[in-house]
Amino acid sequence: MASDKQKGIEEILAILDKNPEGLSTSKISELINFSVNYKTLQRLLVSISDDGLILKVGEKKARKYYPANVSKKEFIGHLTDNAHEIFSQESQSILKYLDTPPHGRPKMSYNRDFLDSYVSNKTAYVPDKVRKQLHKAGRRFDRTLAAGTYAREICQRLLIDLSYNSSRLEGNTYSRLDTQKLVEEGITAEGKVQEETVMIMNHKEAILFLVENAQDIELNSLTIRNIHHLLSQDLLANPEACGNIRSIEVNIGQSTYQPLNNPHLLKELFELVLLKARKIKDPFEQSFFLLVHHSYLQAFEDVNKRTSRLSCNIPFIKENLCPLSFTDVSRDDYTAALLAMYEKNNVEPMLELYAWAYLRSCEQYGVVKKSLGEIDAFRIQYRQQRKEVMGLVVKNGLHGKKAEDYIENFCKQNGIDETARFTAMTLADLSTLHAGAIIGLGITEAQFETWFASNPPKRN
Repeated sequence: MASDKQKGIEEILAILDKNPEGLSTSKISELINFSVNYKTLQRLLVSISDDGLILKVGEKKARKYYPANVSKKEFIGHLTDNAHEIFSQESQSILKYLDTPPHGRPKMSYNRDFLDSYVSNKTAYVPDKVRKQLHKAGRRFDRTLAAGTYAREICQRLLIDLSYNSSRLEGNTYSRLDTQKLVEEGITAEGKVQEETVMIMNHKEAILFLVENAQDIELNSLTIRNIHHLLSQDLLANPEACGNIRSIEVNIGQSTYQPLNNPHLLKELFELVLLKARKIKDPFEQSFFLLVHHSYLQAFEDVNKRTSRLSCNIPFIKENLCPLSFTDVSRDDYTAALLAMYEKNNVEPMLELYAWAYLRSCEQYGVVKKSLGEIDAFRIQYRQQRKEVMGLVVKNGLHGKKAEDYIENFCKQNGIDETARFTAMTLADLSTLHAGAIIGLGITEAQFETWFASNPPKRN
């Protein structure tokens, strides 16, 4: 199979070399001699483009592919020509260097000083004026409420928006409506490759992990590795790479940037990124720092950008700010901003994209609801007790009637009057418990796996 794929790639490269004016996907489909599903061809072309073997210009039906050695003078519509209105003249000037194809730009290796020179609460990627603007737009509650309250209120909308947009930025061809049907009803869109469906469902699970565990989540290795595991499950060739710092070399498509390849140093810098992030007081500076340095470090074999996009929402979810769903962000704009960061360590284009995208997200979610009627006050009131007893049930290997009796006895010992309600709620949570949602329960993954294997709960 790998040999057939390579032959297909070579044929596509040969066709584009003969057509330097650029070809659409449909035209390439007409010219190739091998048999391939149209959607599979779309994915293959995106993959070849990401590897820097060809140039991809435009979005959706207007997209064309060009030989990698084509210069700006030979075609119209390169990244900086069609730059979105989100980029200022200064950022467009910064991005001009992308007019030179990857093979003509200098090779860049990981620059540790980019991270070391950042001093939490002294260095400011996000200027004070911008932070104030984002705070004003993103604040959702004037009073102090439990972490994650706003995210739970808009959870269904957030699941769809962030799953759709983050997947779209990876080349996923699911429409927003198809994403909604998949997230809400489990209905898979016709004509899509399995990888696209799994990518969206993984986003749903990872976002739920963040929302449901908002009070307990901390910016540490366990949290980010859990996010990566949930986002990458069933997508990586090596299952053990899910949630683990990589030990192999990776390359960045369309870029001359070569990430660090020393596993020991990767782990050290991964921890240093999180240490600096934890110290940052402003949620927007903290969020942007996470987006930048998780993307730049490339700590995992794959799914680094997806991990960075969800990780940068942690400060917003915890502080009841409007989340960042990347609505309407162009994939070309996002790629251009990333390349400036990778190859120039210049965060200005990404900052402009980030600020624009955040304000757009705030507009999407609209005004604050006046009532929190749908928030279950009882559930919030006894959250800590519920998590405590869940951890004890798992540690003691209890299931069924034994678990129920244990929870009821726990209620008596801890003065919880509504025993039946608390017990039913806790048993329901136990029935859907998974390894990605054990933060705050006081148990290890090994303890959970032992408990789960002894009597797996029935799941719908």
